Amino acid sequence: MSQSLHAKIHSLQQPFESNCCHTFKQKKSIIFTHIHSHKRTFMFFILSKLLAFLISPFNLSTIFIITSLIFKQYRKTIMTYGLSILMLFSNPFLFRCAIQAWEEAPQPLPTDLQTCRNVVVLGGMSSHHAPSNRIRFAQSADRLMQAIEMVKTNQSQHLIITGGSANIMLKQRPEAAALYDFLKNNWLADSLILIDTLSRNTHENALHTSHLFDDLKLKKEIVLVTSAWHMPRAKRCFEKEGFRVVPVGADFLSPLEKVTPGDILIPSAGILQNWDLLMKEWLGMAVYKLKGYI
Repeated sequence: MSQSLHAKIHSLQQPFESNCCHTFKQKKSIIFTHIHSHKRTFMFFILSKLLAFLISPFNLSTIFIITSLIFKQYRKTIMTYGLSILMLFSNPFLFRCAIQAWEEAPQPLPTDLQTCRNVVVLGGMSSHHAPSNRIRFAQSADRLMQAIEMVKTNQSQHLIITGGSANIMLKQRPEAAALYDFLKNNWLADSLILIDTLSRNTHENALHTSHLFDDLKLKKEIVLVTSAWHMPRAKRCFEKEGFRVVPVGADFLSPLEKVTPGDILIPSAGILQNWDLLMKEWLGMAVYKLKGYI
């Protein structure tokens, strides 16, 4: 084979080998980035669950009480801390003061949706039970009831349900997809309902809803419906994505009744659960500020 032919073959092989090498490196980089992203998501999930566990007044009190049984030298002091936390955070009056400062007071539902004709309701209110193919609703399903009332009584353009599966450990049917079937079979025409099945948290609710509005060329003026204790964070997330938001709170934790002497003097176990919700929401607000989501 002549020297010139060798040179031509070599010159043809070089780009091919270079491209193959480049493609392999590129794929390897993409795979590594994907794995690294999943690891970060998993670590963030574990860390958030750990922090949520530790800021729970009931859990914190339990830790102190169990610790007092181990360290006999400081038993009385540690036990006092544990019982004090338990008594303090089971007081209905103290929680009333905190939640009324956090939640906006209930307002009448909007009667004219000519400006904001799209109602967005956040998920986190139900779960799909696969064996029975039924939906199990939680207390926060009040947000869906409020949204349906607005859609049925006003000339709403769309009801947007945003919510996928927040459980990264198990594969579950997206909440929005199950709710779509439920609403279509019971109350609303399917042409009214839009869904986002990708969101796993409040930040993604706002982000994916924004993409949906951009794709459909909808005006970013919405009525946002979620639990009242969750509204401050949700509203800021949607405003961060360029929405003009009319907030409609639901599922209020603020008591409707007036204060009684029993609220001040008698502890309530149920109040501890409400504190868990509020503490997690405050933690979520702090994390979202640090991450630039709000």
